[in-house]
Amino acid sequence: MALDAHSEQPDLSLPDDYKHDHPDEHPTDWGWHGEWGRAARVAGWVVAAILLLMITATHYNGQGTLFLSLSAAFIVLGLFYDRHRRKNAWRK
Repeated sequence: MALDAHSEQPDLSLPDDYKHDHPDEHPTDWGWHGEWGRAARVAGWVVAAILLLMITATHYNGQGTLFLSLSAAFIVLGLFYDRHRRKNAWRK
């Protein structure tokens, strides 16, 4: 979901000379639209793989394995949901 750059009210408490030297800019004016794109998806897969690799460490009980597995599963489910959402976005 892209962020709305104009959703925040301007700061009316700024002095006039500051407003004159620093015009009101929004991130969308220079290309930022509030999404990380492919980098976030790649990072999600990398983090899920690291969490699964951490299972090979020594644990005193199964609690660590359980939470590492659940965390990796939630990340993978989120990545699949994102993939499905992007793939079917044109149908709305």
